[in-house]
Amino acid sequence: MMNIKNNITRQQHGFSLVEMMLAMLIGIIIMGGIISVYTNTRDAQQVSEDQVHLVSDARFAIDTIAYDLRHAGVFGGTNLPSTIMCHKGDVNCPTALATATGDCGTRWYLDITVPIFASEASNPYTTCPIASYRANTDLLVVRYADSNPVAAASLAASTAYVRSNYQAGELFIGTTQPTIPDDTSALTNNHLLVSRAYYVSDFTDYSGDGLPSLRRVDLVAGPIVQDQMILPGVENMQIQFGVDTNQDRSVDQYVNADLVADWTKVYSARVWVLVRGQTKDKTVDTSQTFTIAGNSVSFGNDGYRRLLVSSVINLRNMIRVDELSVGG
Repeated sequence: MMNIKNNITRQQHGFSLVEMMLAMLIGIIIMGGIISVYTNTRDAQQVSEDQVHLVSDARFAIDTIAYDLRHAGVFGGTNLPSTIMCHKGDVNCPTALATATGDCGTRWYLDITVPIFASEASNPYTTCPIASYRANTDLLVVRYADSNPVAAASLAASTAYVRSNYQAGELFIGTTQPTIPDDTSALTNNHLLVSRAYYVSDFTDYSGDGLPSLRRVDLVAGPIVQDQMILPGVENMQIQFGVDTNQDRSVDQYVNADLVADWTKVYSARVWVLVRGQTKDKTVDTSQTFTIAGNSVSFGNDGYRRLLVSSVINLRNMIRVDELSVGG
Protein backbone atom coordinates (compact mmCIF):
# COMPACT_ATOMS: atom_id res chain seq x y z
CA MET A 1 0.00 0.00 0.00
CA MET A 2 2.85 2.39 0.84
CA ASN A 3 4.55 1.71 -2.52
CA ILE A 4 1.39 2.67 -4.38
CA LYS A 5 1.14 5.97 -2.47
CA ASN A 6 4.78 6.80 -3.17
CA ASN A 7 4.33 6.15 -6.87
CA ILE A 8 1.27 8.40 -6.98
CA THR A 9 3.14 11.15 -5.14
CA ARG A 10 6.08 11.00 -7.55
CA GLN A 11 3.70 11.18 -10.54
CA GLN A 12 2.07 14.36 -9.14
CA HIS A 13 5.36 16.32 -8.91
CA GLY A 14 5.49 19.50 -11.19
CA PHE A 15 8.33 20.81 -13.34
CA SER A 16 11.60 21.40 -11.62
CA LEU A 17 13.10 24.90 -11.47
CA VAL A 18 15.68 23.96 -14.10
CA GLU A 19 12.98 22.67 -16.43
CA MET A 20 10.92 25.83 -15.99
CA MET A 21 13.90 28.10 -16.67
CA LEU A 22 14.80 26.08 -19.77
CA ALA A 23 11.21 26.32 -21.03
CA MET A 24 11.15 30.08 -20.42
CA LEU A 25 14.46 30.49 -22.28
CA ILE A 26 13.15 28.57 -25.26
CA GLY A 27 9.96 30.66 -25.20
CA ILE A 28 11.95 33.91 -25.09
CA ILE A 29 14.07 32.78 -28.05
CA ILE A 30 10.95 31.90 -30.07
CA MET A 31 9.20 35.17 -29.17
CA GLY A 32 12.35 37.13 -30.02
CA GLY A 33 12.41 35.53 -33.44
CA ILE A 34 8.74 36.28 -33.98
CA ILE A 35 9.18 39.90 -32.89
CA SER A 36 12.23 40.28 -35.11
CA VAL A 37 10.35 38.93 -38.13
CA TYR A 38 7.38 41.17 -37.33
CA THR A 39 9.59 44.25 -36.94
CA ASN A 40 11.46 43.58 -40.16
CA THR A 41 8.22 42.94 -42.02
CA ARG A 42 6.65 46.10 -40.61
CA ASP A 43 9.71 48.18 -41.54
CA ALA A 44 9.75 46.72 -45.04
CA GLN A 45 6.06 47.46 -45.40
CA GLN A 46 6.58 51.03 -44.17
CA VAL A 47 9.40 51.52 -46.66
CA SER A 48 7.21 50.17 -49.44
CA GLU A 49 4.29 52.41 -48.44
CA ASP A 50 6.55 55.47 -48.26
CA GLN A 51 7.92 54.71 -51.71
CA VAL A 52 4.41 54.26 -53.11
CA HIS A 53 3.36 57.59 -51.61
CA LEU A 54 6.38 59.33 -53.12
CA VAL A 55 5.66 57.87 -56.56
CA SER A 56 1.98 58.79 -56.29
CA ASP A 57 2.74 62.35 -55.18
CA ALA A 58 5.36 62.87 -57.88
CA ARG A 59 3.09 61.60 -60.63
CA PHE A 60 0.23 63.77 -59.37
CA ALA A 61 2.44 66.86 -59.47
CA ILE A 62 3.70 66.07 -62.99
CA ASP A 63 0.22 65.23 -64.29
CA THR A 64 -1.28 68.43 -62.86
CA ILE A 65 1.37 70.61 -64.49
CA ALA A 66 1.27 68.62 -67.74
CA TYR A 67 -2.51 69.06 -68.04
CA ASP A 68 -2.17 72.84 -67.96
CA LEU A 69 0.80 72.85 -70.34
CA ARG A 70 -1.09 70.78 -72.89
CA HIS A 71 -4.03 73.18 -72.79
CA ALA A 72 -1.99 76.39 -72.85
CA GLY A 73 -2.77 78.53 -75.88
CA VAL A 74 -6.29 77.24 -76.56
CA PHE A 75 -8.99 79.84 -75.92
CA GLY A 76 -12.23 78.10 -76.71
CA GLY A 77 -12.79 77.96 -80.44
CA THR A 78 -9.38 79.36 -81.36
CA ASN A 79 -5.70 79.02 -80.59
CA LEU A 80 -4.98 82.45 -82.03
CA PRO A 81 -4.94 84.65 -78.91
CA SER A 82 -3.96 87.72 -80.95
CA THR A 83 -7.45 87.64 -82.53
CA ILE A 84 -9.18 87.82 -79.13
CA MET A 85 -10.16 91.35 -78.14
CA CYS A 86 -9.48 92.89 -74.73
CA HIS A 87 -6.27 90.99 -74.02
CA LYS A 88 -3.52 92.89 -72.24
CA GLY A 89 -2.42 95.86 -74.33
CA ASP A 90 -5.39 95.77 -76.72
CA VAL A 91 -6.19 99.44 -77.43
CA ASN A 92 -9.34 98.47 -79.36
CA CYS A 93 -11.12 96.85 -76.42
CA PRO A 94 -14.59 98.51 -76.23
CA THR A 95 -14.65 98.32 -72.43
CA ALA A 96 -11.54 98.08 -70.26
CA LEU A 97 -11.74 95.00 -68.08
CA ALA A 98 -11.39 95.26 -64.32
CA THR A 99 -8.02 94.80 -62.70
CA ALA A 100 -7.71 91.73 -60.51
CA THR A 101 -7.07 91.89 -56.78
CA GLY A 102 -3.63 90.46 -56.05
CA ASP A 103 -2.71 90.39 -59.74
CA CYS A 104 0.93 89.58 -60.54
CA GLY A 105 1.21 92.73 -62.63
CA THR A 106 -0.97 95.21 -64.47
CA ARG A 107 -3.61 92.99 -66.12
CA TRP A 108 -1.26 90.01 -65.88
CA TYR A 109 -4.23 87.67 -65.93
CA LEU A 110 -5.24 89.02 -69.38
CA ASP A 111 -1.84 88.53 -71.00
CA ILE A 112 -3.13 85.69 -73.18
CA THR A 113 -0.85 86.45 -76.14
CA VAL A 114 1.84 84.82 -73.99
CA PRO A 115 0.14 81.51 -73.10
CA ILE A 116 3.34 80.08 -71.58
CA PHE A 117 6.05 81.85 -69.64
CA ALA A 118 8.61 80.80 -67.04
CA SER A 119 11.38 82.28 -64.93
CA GLU A 120 14.69 80.56 -64.30
CA ALA A 121 15.45 80.06 -60.59
CA SER A 122 13.70 83.29 -59.62
CA ASN A 123 10.36 84.88 -58.80
CA PRO A 124 9.76 87.84 -61.14
CA TYR A 125 6.53 88.93 -59.42
CA THR A 126 6.18 91.18 -56.41
CA THR A 127 2.46 91.92 -56.32
CA CYS A 128 0.72 88.55 -56.52
CA PRO A 129 0.23 86.53 -53.31
CA ILE A 130 3.13 84.11 -53.71
CA ALA A 131 3.77 82.51 -50.32
CA SER A 132 7.47 82.12 -49.53
CA TYR A 133 8.97 81.33 -52.93
CA ARG A 134 11.69 78.67 -52.57
CA ALA A 135 15.02 79.93 -53.86
CA ASN A 136 16.57 78.43 -57.01
CA THR A 137 13.36 76.79 -58.21
CA ASP A 138 11.54 77.63 -61.44
CA LEU A 139 8.21 79.41 -61.80
CA LEU A 140 5.78 78.47 -64.60
CA VAL A 141 2.89 80.55 -66.02
CA VAL A 142 0.12 79.04 -68.18
CA ARG A 143 -2.98 80.64 -69.72
CA TYR A 144 -5.87 79.07 -71.62
CA ALA A 145 -9.63 78.72 -71.63
CA ASP A 146 -11.36 75.80 -69.96
CA SER A 147 -12.62 73.37 -72.59
CA ASN A 148 -16.15 73.14 -71.17
CA PRO A 149 -18.61 75.65 -72.73
CA VAL A 150 -20.53 77.87 -70.32
CA ALA A 151 -24.11 78.69 -71.28
CA ALA A 152 -25.24 82.32 -71.06
CA ALA A 153 -27.62 81.44 -68.22
CA SER A 154 -24.72 79.94 -66.23
CA LEU A 155 -22.37 82.92 -66.42
CA ALA A 156 -21.31 84.12 -62.97
CA ALA A 157 -20.73 87.68 -61.81
CA SER A 158 -17.14 88.93 -61.41
CA THR A 159 -15.79 85.92 -63.31
CA ALA A 160 -13.49 86.18 -66.35
CA TYR A 161 -14.50 84.41 -69.57
CA VAL A 162 -13.58 84.31 -73.24
CA ARG A 163 -16.25 84.13 -75.91
CA SER A 164 -14.77 82.76 -79.12
CA ASN A 165 -15.06 80.82 -82.33
CA TYR A 166 -12.60 79.95 -85.07
CA GLN A 167 -12.66 83.49 -86.46
CA ALA A 168 -12.47 85.73 -83.40
CA GLY A 169 -13.11 86.18 -79.71
CA GLU A 170 -13.37 88.59 -76.82
CA LEU A 171 -12.55 88.50 -73.13
CA PHE A 172 -15.24 89.66 -70.72
CA ILE A 173 -16.19 89.63 -67.07
CA GLY A 174 -19.59 88.84 -65.62
CA THR A 175 -22.94 87.76 -66.98
CA THR A 176 -23.23 89.92 -70.12
CA GLN A 177 -21.57 88.16 -73.02
CA PRO A 178 -20.20 90.27 -75.91
CA THR A 179 -21.18 89.92 -79.55
CA ILE A 180 -18.36 88.68 -81.79
CA PRO A 181 -18.14 87.91 -85.54
CA ASP A 182 -20.25 84.88 -86.52
CA ASP A 183 -21.78 85.08 -83.04
CA THR A 184 -24.76 82.87 -83.86
CA SER A 185 -22.61 79.97 -85.05
CA ALA A 186 -22.90 76.71 -83.17
CA LEU A 187 -19.11 76.91 -82.75
CA THR A 188 -19.33 80.14 -80.74
CA ASN A 189 -19.19 79.51 -76.98
CA ASN A 190 -18.21 81.02 -73.66
CA HIS A 191 -15.30 79.50 -71.74
CA LEU A 192 -13.81 80.15 -68.31
CA LEU A 193 -10.46 81.95 -68.50
CA VAL A 194 -7.56 80.18 -66.78
CA SER A 195 -4.46 82.15 -65.72
CA ARG A 196 -2.13 80.58 -63.19
CA ALA A 197 1.48 80.36 -62.08
CA TYR A 198 3.09 77.30 -60.47
CA TYR A 199 5.93 77.65 -57.95
CA VAL A 200 7.56 75.89 -55.00
CA SER A 201 7.14 77.28 -51.49
CA ASP A 202 9.19 76.75 -48.32
CA PHE A 203 6.11 75.62 -46.39
CA THR A 204 2.56 74.30 -46.75
CA ASP A 205 -0.47 76.15 -45.37
CA TYR A 206 1.33 76.56 -42.05
CA SER A 207 4.08 79.15 -42.25
CA GLY A 208 7.36 77.88 -40.87
CA ASP A 209 6.40 74.18 -40.82
CA GLY A 210 9.56 73.37 -42.80
CA LEU A 211 7.72 71.21 -45.34
CA PRO A 212 8.12 72.56 -48.89
CA SER A 213 5.14 72.37 -51.22
CA LEU A 214 3.99 72.87 -54.80
CA ARG A 215 1.67 75.85 -55.00
CA ARG A 216 0.08 78.08 -57.60
CA VAL A 217 -1.54 81.47 -57.84
CA ASP A 218 -4.80 81.11 -59.73
CA LEU A 219 -7.42 83.40 -61.22
CA VAL A 220 -10.76 83.04 -59.41
CA ALA A 221 -14.02 85.01 -59.26
CA GLY A 222 -13.60 88.63 -58.27
CA PRO A 223 -11.51 88.71 -60.33
CA ILE A 224 -8.92 87.74 -57.75
CA VAL A 225 -5.52 86.06 -58.09
CA GLN A 226 -5.52 83.59 -55.21
CA ASP A 227 -2.72 81.48 -53.72
CA GLN A 228 -3.43 77.74 -53.50
CA MET A 229 -1.46 74.73 -52.23
CA ILE A 230 -1.38 71.83 -54.69
CA LEU A 231 0.83 69.22 -52.98
CA PRO A 232 3.00 69.10 -49.83
CA GLY A 233 6.46 67.60 -50.02
CA VAL A 234 7.54 69.04 -53.39
CA GLU A 235 11.08 70.27 -52.85
CA ASN A 236 12.13 71.36 -56.33
CA MET A 237 10.68 72.06 -59.78
CA GLN A 238 12.83 72.70 -62.83
CA ILE A 239 11.71 73.18 -66.42
CA GLN A 240 13.50 73.32 -69.74
CA PHE A 241 11.77 74.27 -72.98
CA GLY A 242 12.04 72.80 -76.44
CA VAL A 243 12.52 75.72 -78.83
CA ASP A 244 12.45 76.13 -82.60
CA THR A 245 15.61 77.93 -83.72
CA ASN A 246 15.42 77.41 -87.49
CA GLN A 247 11.72 78.15 -88.11
CA ASP A 248 10.76 74.61 -89.11
CA ARG A 249 8.16 74.38 -86.28
CA SER A 250 9.95 71.52 -84.53
CA VAL A 251 12.12 71.33 -81.42
CA ASP A 252 15.82 71.94 -82.08
CA GLN A 253 17.11 72.13 -78.51
CA TYR A 254 16.06 72.34 -74.86
CA VAL A 255 17.02 75.45 -72.93
CA ASN A 256 16.38 77.03 -69.55
CA ALA A 257 13.71 79.72 -69.29
CA ASP A 258 16.22 82.58 -69.28
CA LEU A 259 17.47 81.48 -72.72
CA VAL A 260 14.04 81.43 -74.41
CA ALA A 261 14.11 84.30 -76.90
CA ASP A 262 10.53 83.93 -78.15
CA TRP A 263 7.86 82.16 -76.11
CA THR A 264 5.72 81.62 -79.22
CA LYS A 265 8.46 79.33 -80.54
CA VAL A 266 8.26 76.94 -77.57
CA TYR A 267 6.83 73.57 -78.63
CA SER A 268 7.58 71.26 -75.70
CA ALA A 269 8.58 71.32 -72.05
CA ARG A 270 10.72 68.97 -69.96
CA VAL A 271 9.63 69.08 -66.32
CA TRP A 272 11.49 67.74 -63.27
CA VAL A 273 9.74 67.44 -59.91
CA LEU A 274 11.59 66.37 -56.75
CA VAL A 275 9.42 65.17 -53.87
CA ARG A 276 10.46 64.17 -50.37
CA GLY A 277 8.79 62.23 -47.56
CA GLN A 278 6.88 64.19 -44.96
CA THR A 279 8.40 62.30 -42.02
CA LYS A 280 11.96 61.21 -41.25
CA ASP A 281 13.12 57.60 -41.51
CA LYS A 282 16.31 56.98 -39.52
CA THR A 283 16.46 53.28 -40.40
CA VAL A 284 18.14 53.87 -43.78
CA ASP A 285 20.81 56.10 -45.25
CA THR A 286 18.95 58.75 -47.26
CA SER A 287 22.05 60.31 -48.84
CA GLN A 288 21.30 60.83 -52.54
CA THR A 289 22.47 62.79 -55.57
CA PHE A 290 20.10 63.78 -58.38
CA THR A 291 20.70 65.27 -61.81
CA ILE A 292 18.02 67.90 -62.41
CA ALA A 293 18.00 69.89 -65.64
CA GLY A 294 21.67 69.11 -66.13
CA ASN A 295 22.69 70.13 -62.60
CA SER A 296 23.82 67.80 -59.82
CA VAL A 297 21.93 68.22 -56.53
CA SER A 298 23.09 66.29 -53.43
CA PHE A 299 21.46 65.62 -50.07
CA GLY A 300 23.06 64.27 -46.92
CA ASN A 301 21.65 61.63 -44.59
CA ASP A 302 18.86 63.83 -43.23
CA GLY A 303 16.29 61.04 -42.85
CA TYR A 304 14.04 62.16 -45.71
CA ARG A 305 13.38 59.83 -48.61
CA ARG A 306 13.30 61.56 -52.00
CA LEU A 307 12.14 60.74 -55.51
CA LEU A 308 12.79 62.58 -58.77
CA VAL A 309 10.31 62.29 -61.63
CA SER A 310 10.58 63.94 -65.04
CA SER A 311 8.41 64.10 -68.13
CA VAL A 312 8.42 65.68 -71.58
CA ILE A 313 5.17 67.41 -72.56
CA ASN A 314 4.46 68.28 -76.18
CA LEU A 315 2.80 71.69 -76.58
CA ARG A 316 0.86 71.05 -79.78
CA ASN A 317 -1.32 74.13 -79.34
CA MET A 318 1.69 76.41 -79.57
CA ILE A 319 2.13 75.66 -83.29
CA ARG A 320 -0.39 78.32 -84.24
CA VAL A 321 -2.01 79.09 -87.56
CA ASP A 322 -1.10 82.78 -87.41
CA GLU A 323 2.58 81.84 -87.12
CA LEU A 324 2.34 79.50 -90.10
CA SER A 325 0.76 82.18 -92.26
CA VAL A 326 3.79 84.45 -91.85
CA GLY A 327 6.29 81.70 -92.48
CA GLY A 328 7.27 80.81 -88.90
